[in-house]
Amino acid sequence: MSGDSGTPMGDCFAGPTYADIFRQRIRIGTFSNRDMPNHVFLAILTARQISGGVGAKWLKILRDEGFEFLRATDNSVYTGGDPASNMKGGNPNYIFGLFRNIGKGAMDNPFLPPKAWTDLKSDFTEPSALFNESQDTAALAQKMSAEQLARWDATGPTKLLTRAEVEAAGAPVVYAGLRSRYPQQTAKQRESAQKADKNHVEQTALRGAKAA
Repeated sequence: MSGDSGTPMGDCFAGPTYADIFRQRIRIGTFSNRDMPNHVFLAILTARQISGGVGAKWLKILRDEGFEFLRATDNSVYTGGDPASNMKGGNPNYIFGLFRNIGKGAMDNPFLPPKAWTDLKSDFTEPSALFNESQDTAALAQKMSAEQLARWDATGPTKLLTRAEVEAAGAPVVYAGLRSRYPQQTAKQRESAQKADKNHVEQTALRGAKAA
C-alpha cells in the first residue's frame, strides 16, 4: 500500500531475504515503488548485536550501501545516574546514517546549516561547526555525491518481485502495507483474515435481509 494515498501498489515484493528487502527499501521510500535517490536513513546497532554475528553482517551491509558512522552513545537504562561517577559506556550503541544527495533537487552543500541556526548564540561547541571551519565542504559534498551516485548506479535498478518469484526462491511470502487495515502478515494469515472479513460481511448482509 502507498503510504501517501493508501492505495495498493500491486503484487510487488522487495526480495526473498532481509538484506534484499533492506536494499530495495532504501531506494524507493514509502509513497510508491519509484526511485527516491535524495533520502536519509538512520541505523543503530548495539555492541552486543555486532558481536553476535548477525549484527556484524548488517554492519557490512550498511558499509556496502554507503552508510557513514555518526556517533556512539551508551543508550541503556542500566547506566544512568550521576554523570560524575558514571562516565564509561558499558552498553554502546553505534549510530550510522545514509545521507544520499544525488537526485533532482539535490543540495549543493548539504553540510551548510541554515543561517537562522548559525545566528543563534550558544555556549555549546557544535561538532559540525568545527568540521565546517576546517574543511572545504563544497568540494567534500561533490566527492560524496559522486561516490553515492556511483553506488546507486551499481546497485540498481530497483527490482521488486512477484509473489511467484518469492515462492520460487523458497522464502516466506509476507504482506505489509502502510495505511492498510491489515498489519504485517504472512500470506496465509492475510488470506485467512480476508476470508473471515468476507464471511462476516456476508453473514451481516444475510441477517439484514432476513430482518427486512
